[in-house]
Amino acid sequence: MYELHHLRGNTYYIDGRTNLGLYKLNDEDVILIDVPTRNAAPAIETLLRRNNFKLKFIVNTHSHPDHSGANEYLIKQTGCKIIASRIERAFLRNNKLDIGFLSGGYPLDNYDTPLMHVDEQHDILSFAHLPDGLRSFKLPGHHYDMRGIRTKDGVYFVADSICTQKLIDKEHIMLIYDIVGYKKSLNYISGLAGKNHILVPSHAPVSYDLSSLANYNLKKIEEIENVIIKIIENPKSYDEIIANIFYHYNLKISYNKYLLIGSTIRSYLAYLTHIGKAKCYFSNNILLFEKVII
Repeated sequence: MYELHHLRGNTYYIDGRTNLGLYKLNDEDVILIDVPTRNAAPAIETLLRRNNFKLKFIVNTHSHPDHSGANEYLIKQTGCKIIASRIERAFLRNNKLDIGFLSGGYPLDNYDTPLMHVDEQHDILSFAHLPDGLRSFKLPGHHYDMRGIRTKDGVYFVADSICTQKLIDKEHIMLIYDIVGYKKSLNYISGLAGKNHILVPSHAPVSYDLSSLANYNLKKIEEIENVIIKIIENPKSYDEIIANIFYHYNLKISYNKYLLIGSTIRSYLAYLTHIGKAKCYFSNNILLFEKVII
C-alpha cells in the first residue's frame, strides 16, 4: 500500500484505500492528484522523500476527506499549493458544510466525525492554475462539483465516478448527489474504452476499459429506482422510504449510514419525481411520495 506505479510517460499512480495520481513536471517537481486521509499523510511524505520528489501542487478532485484529508499535513511539510474547483473549495474551507449539505440543515453532533469533513484554511487555487500537461473535466453525480483529471499521457483519473462490483454488492447504496449526472459520468467513462486510454478510478483497479463495470453501476442504479417505486406503491414519507431501503437491503443503520444513504435516497426521489415516475404532495403536513400510475 502507498507504492508508486508507473503508468505512462510522466504519469504514475499510488495505490491505497484511495488510488492517487502523481504527475512529474520534471525530474524533481511533482503534482499529486488527490491525497489520502490525514492519518496516511506521513506515508505519502515518505514516498515523496524516498523518490527525491518536491511536491508543488495537490489537485483535489473533490472535497471528501479520503481525497483531501492529508492536505494540511503536506502543505506544512512541503509548502505545496492546493487546486480545486470553485464549489469544492467552499466545502474544503468549511468543516460543517458537507455534513450540513448531506443532512439538509445544521448537522447533528452525531454526524460530526473526523471522517466526515476537512477544514482547509490555506489559499486554494482554481483549475485555471493547473500546470501544462494536465486538464480537468467534469464528473457530475457523486459530489457537487467533482472533477476528473487527464494527463497528456492519456491517463484519466476518474475519482469516485465508479464503484467496484464487490463494493456495490456489499453496500448497495453508493453516495450520489445527482442521479442524472452520475449516469452521464458512467456513460462518459464507458465511452473511453477502446481508445488506448488508461483509467484510474479512486476505488477500483486501474484499467483500459471500465465499460462493463460502468454498466454494472448503471444496472444497480436502475435496480434501486425500481425498489423505491415498489416501496411507494402506497404513499410514504422520506423516513419511511429510507427505513424500507434499510430493511430491503438488510443494512445496519448508524448515524453516518443514515446521513449518507438518506441523502442519496432523497436524490433518487427528486430524480423519480422529475422524470414523472413518482409524485409528491402534502398530507397532514407531511411530505409524501407515491408511485405514478401510467
